[in-house]
Amino acid sequence: MISRRLVVAAAGLSLVTGAAFSAEWPAKPVTMIVPYNPGGTTDILARLAADAISASIGQPVVVENKPGAGGVVGATLAAGAANDGYTIFFGNNATNVVQPLINPAVTYDAIQSFEGIATTANALVFVGVNAGTGVTELDGFVGYLNDHKVKFGSAGVGSMGHFSANYFLTETGAKATHIPYQGSNNAVTAILSGEIEFMVDPAVTRQIDNPDMNVIGVISDERHPAYPDVPTTKEQGYDMSLMGWFGIFAPEGTDPDAIAAMSAPLKDLIASDAYRDQVLKMGLLPAYRSPAETDAIVENDTAVFTQIRDDAGISIK
Repeated sequence: MISRRLVVAAAGLSLVTGAAFSAEWPAKPVTMIVPYNPGGTTDILARLAADAISASIGQPVVVENKPGAGGVVGATLAAGAANDGYTIFFGNNATNVVQPLINPAVTYDAIQSFEGIATTANALVFVGVNAGTGVTELDGFVGYLNDHKVKFGSAGVGSMGHFSANYFLTETGAKATHIPYQGSNNAVTAILSGEIEFMVDPAVTRQIDNPDMNVIGVISDERHPAYPDVPTTKEQGYDMSLMGWFGIFAPEGTDPDAIAAMSAPLKDLIASDAYRDQVLKMGLLPAYRSPAETDAIVENDTAVFTQIRDDAGISIK
């Protein structure tokens, strides 16, 4: 991969007189934009990261929630902010990869608009099925899909659940009709009531002990340590792997020294037992990636989700 930082440097030395990095950084608080409402999973993870960065750099990291348009409002603000190290963004693969691929209103680019600082957690994707189908394992469910007209739900067009279910259907050769809901909780409720038959989303684990839903697989190479009784799709004969992630980014062109200074304490945070315990209780996995590794997963996911989009014809009109 050609370094995007080298591209920025070669674009013109006149940048050094603009929003260039100051050797005195950080001389004031850093703002972390979170593109969702307070109290949700992304917000909780962001505040843990903000506290760790603040303790390390000696300045407050102030979380500002900027919800709207599936995370696009906050991501757009962050992408357009000065690249002076004082604005960072806590996003995920929905905001940073999926939305730029499907939403014509998005003005930022998945790869070119941001510099990766770190990822902090992964979200494995589970297959949840209405118990009324009588299905308790993956092969039986594929057969059920082929023999019935089936509906699946998601948090909306272009959501992680929408993409994950289409990936699952493509890999198994099955078909189903998409029913979008306002949020993943509403889609999970629809499974429990029998309004839809299944969902492919991290959110199904919220009802993993509910007798009205069977969680029949996790689309991963390894089982989730918090849900060890749920077999992987690979174990059941379907070699699939897909996951969500949460990460921190800076506007393109932010100085590598500032990025490194904010990434280092996150590595220590994510390695801690306290963080691991809290994240596992949220149904996630702790996952630190370096700045370069974060950039790489964005590029990799852009290719993966582009293929899913094209195979399924997903778009926001």
